[in-house]
Amino acid sequence: MIAASVSLSAQQKGDFSVGGALGVGGGSITNKWSTTAGGQTDSDKESYPSTTNFMLAPTFSYFVIDNLELSAGLEYDMTKNYTGKGSDNKNRFGFQHIAMGVIGAHYYIPLIADILYYTPGVEFGFGGGSSISQNYDGSKTTEKVPFVFAFNADLGKVEFKATDNIGVFANLLSLSVATVTYKEEDNTLDAVYKDSYTAFGANFNYGITLGVKYYF
Repeated sequence: MIAASVSLSAQQKGDFSVGGALGVGGGSITNKWSTTAGGQTDSDKESYPSTTNFMLAPTFSYFVIDNLELSAGLEYDMTKNYTGKGSDNKNRFGFQHIAMGVIGAHYYIPLIADILYYTPGVEFGFGGGSSISQNYDGSKTTEKVPFVFAFNADLGKVEFKATDNIGVFANLLSLSVATVTYKEEDNTLDAVYKDSYTAFGANFNYGITLGVKYYF
């Protein structure tokens, strides 16, 4: 009976879908401080935007066997960081724009037959982009990002089948590794500067992430 239930609720070999995900995250930070001297306390506070993230990822998926989905698509990520106030007392920001090609694999485990699935999997991304900083004096500095590699292990991804053709998914927990290489050219000194960093993360996803798929 259990085997029959799993078979009936599985995503079938040959099924394919198109869709994508849209993610937005952000907020604000308030910093308060006070000084007490001679029995008198002076206090003040400052508020500024926290990191803002925007993500758009159209995807095509195909089930090579029952329950096993392979996917390929594109992903655009924009990150906006507060860097301080400029000489005109206006907020200054740094922007990072990344575009990647992404491939992935997910396995569908039915939790509620034909309605709710647990879909753990992995994704690999390769691409590049640019980083733009607003300087103190109002000028801008642009660095090339010629190489980006990203790996995600989707450990908390679930999908709700609203109808036979429509699926809505969300990822609640992921492990991630990202390697980014920056490149800046100084024509005056005939020099090229490169800087690379690797980031590891294990976190609950934050912000608002919506994913929708249409099955054929």
